[in-house]
Amino acid sequence: MLKHTIMATATAVALAMAAPASAETLRFAGTTPALTMDPHATNDFVTTAIFRQVYDSVVGLSLDMELVPSIATSWEYLGDNTWRFHIREGVTFHDGQPLTAEDVAFSIMRQKDSRFYTSLFGDVAEATAVDDLTVDVVSNNPDPILPRKMSRMFVMSRAWLEANDSLEIPDLGAEGAEGFTVRNANGTGPMALTEHDPSVRTSFVRNEDYWGDFPGNVDEAVYSPIGSGPTRVAALLSGEVQLIIDLPLQDVERLENTDGFHVEQEPQLLFMQLEMDGTRDVALDTWTNDGEPITDNPFRDVRVRQAIAHAVDADLIVDRVMRGDARVVGIPSVPGFGGYQADLDQPWGYDADAARALLAEAGYPDGFITQLNCPLERYVNTEEICRAVAGMLDRVGIEVRVNGMVWPEFARMLVNGPTSSFHLIGNGANSFDSQDTFTATMMTRDADANEGFFNWALYSNETVDQVSRELPVTFDEARREELYRMGMEAARDTISAVYLHQPMITWGMQDTVEAPIRGDATLTLQNVTIGE
Repeated sequence: MLKHTIMATATAVALAMAAPASAETLRFAGTTPALTMDPHATNDFVTTAIFRQVYDSVVGLSLDMELVPSIATSWEYLGDNTWRFHIREGVTFHDGQPLTAEDVAFSIMRQKDSRFYTSLFGDVAEATAVDDLTVDVVSNNPDPILPRKMSRMFVMSRAWLEANDSLEIPDLGAEGAEGFTVRNANGTGPMALTEHDPSVRTSFVRNEDYWGDFPGNVDEAVYSPIGSGPTRVAALLSGEVQLIIDLPLQDVERLENTDGFHVEQEPQLLFMQLEMDGTRDVALDTWTNDGEPITDNPFRDVRVRQAIAHAVDADLIVDRVMRGDARVVGIPSVPGFGGYQADLDQPWGYDADAARALLAEAGYPDGFITQLNCPLERYVNTEEICRAVAGMLDRVGIEVRVNGMVWPEFARMLVNGPTSSFHLIGNGANSFDSQDTFTATMMTRDADANEGFFNWALYSNETVDQVSRELPVTFDEARREELYRMGMEAARDTISAVYLHQPMITWGMQDTVEAPIRGDATLTLQNVTIGE
């Protein structure tokens, strides 16, 4: 059940039409710091939401998550695997240098080589500046959704990178990774970066030369990472900050009943899931009931995966842990993603007896012991979700040891390995099309071939692989629908993961603040208005 106020499109329209009030400073806080200010170095959505203030994407997103002109004012498919993008005239970087088609072409080729973006752009063969305002992008194969992918392609200044010896993308997989672009930025976006001290604050000032609309009145903004929920709420109530991202759900009612504050919510374009080791011969951090390291991998058996799906009561997690502020999901997609299949979105359903029978059939009548790696603070109520899952699996004979990890440690475990056989994680399509869910997170992982890079579970299924290869080269809409359905049915039936729920984005703010929520959880500072 979804409850509380949902920010409506009408609010966004009203903000866009309103005349800006006097310039203001916005102080806002979230759970985790931005990992970098280099937009090509990670696809982490918290980090992306921060650097989107500074860097424009080739194609933009409206508050309703629709494609809109940005650095590219229009685009068309020319055939021969080629898309043409027409570049906006008169755009300047924050250092005053003009943006050129060469910068766009360079950025495409730089970002496509980032290991975090190979699932989106790895098939791009060439990006060429045809003239001062035209860029052609040629892929090895046809790419029907390249414009949608371009909403995640960020434009950087080649001259600025060269001047600061930063043509190479910094490696965030290394602990303590540094580089000029980790802490410095030079984009064309509505805000310019003034400071990025990841563990303390990230500060912005309004870009007075911004090419686009700026209906809000925020002149300066300061983002502070505050991992503790109670501390984050205390900072809001004391006036230390005026808006918090990821308001703890247990504080929603309290804040709604406190004078001077209000809560806004919007369904997030993301779903939570439990990923299980799909192909290793021996599962990691998994033991027999005697405490001896296990010599096989129970997660590879679809019956064990089905047992876990039946043992986890997703409805109860939504009701108790998420306090009704989420929606149970049954397929690896949510409304708003291209290719979502509403009629297939039916969860397995809780059935402890069926779970026990499946475990016995698979050869684990007494269960086993395993470790559930749990990212703390990164998503809503993750520790509570993990502990609830542990209790539910214990009822069917699987003892779960919850291993809480701060986000940078958890991310390195996956990126540098992956070295996890059972973990909780959020999943979403980079371009907001389910095609990317197949190619990036469910296709058999082959990092050398740019396939399944984010398939941390090492899941593998022939039908899903077929869909993952055919969708990216198929323009025919009827065939695309067939492929979406084929892939989602296969993923659901073989339990690519235990799909849990689609959470709500929940923000708390002072009554003087009006801030529209976008489905990718990005706070667009240019649309924020602070009143009296």
